[in-house]
Amino acid sequence: MPWVIITTILFQQARKSSCLRFDVKGLDQKFEKSGLTIHKTNLPGRGFMLNVQQGEFDLISEEIRKAIPNVVDGKKAILDMKSEGSTNWRQMEWIGFWFEHFVQSQLKHTISATTGPTYGSTTFDIKRNFVWDLKSHPININSLILNDVNAIESCIKDQGGLGFVILSGNVDYDDEQMSFKKWHDQLKGGMSDYEKERVERKAPSRRRKTKFMPTKVDGIWFDSFSEIELALSRGHMAYFQKGMRNSNGKPRPEKIMIKNASLIEDYLIGSKSFI
Repeated sequence: MPWVIITTILFQQARKSSCLRFDVKGLDQKFEKSGLTIHKTNLPGRGFMLNVQQGEFDLISEEIRKAIPNVVDGKKAILDMKSEGSTNWRQMEWIGFWFEHFVQSQLKHTISATTGPTYGSTTFDIKRNFVWDLKSHPININSLILNDVNAIESCIKDQGGLGFVILSGNVDYDDEQMSFKKWHDQLKGGMSDYEKERVERKAPSRRRKTKFMPTKVDGIWFDSFSEIELALSRGHMAYFQKGMRNSNGKPRPEKIMIKNASLIEDYLIGSKSFI
């Protein structure tokens, strides 16, 4: 049977089962000749896989790399979100919200994607053949918060897996006069209730990020929740907001976070540099 037919059949099967595993020596070389990529990881059970998720990540990440500016100015990003109808322009940690808004508003049609599924109060950012959540990561910070643990588990179960597209980069911070913070507070019409409560507690204010300079975009993929449980047991990941409550007394949703971004290599399916 010609390799083109074999690869077509395997691709269709891989689509149904999220990924197809192989342990046959040399099979990766044959598929490489046919233009497909076999990716090997260090995770038990993954072995060699016909990684159609990798191809989708490559498409998404290339469009991101081409479209996103080398320097993202915080004031412009916030004003763009405000004028374009995003409800998150008030957010203090604007970089991640801007990245989500930018991809959804500027690139969704380019990459032929829709908004991802919703579980509880969590909506995943984009869906093509697979579901992807968009995250930003200042490289001077080790940890990276992913999302609601229940939503992640449900999505992996229902959708056959879940990927994260992680945009990393350098950041500039506000000056000692907190000029950026004051500008943002004024744009919002004054301090928020959360900010007033912080002042009453005499808690320090987090220094605002004023610019973001992207350096790379990584893709990580989980085709079973047991992989996340393994990462938790290894100490690569941890629970975040466990037992915490909002200022109104309501419990915060428990989330999963990567404890150190350098530990994602076992879950990496692709990486694209901006430099």
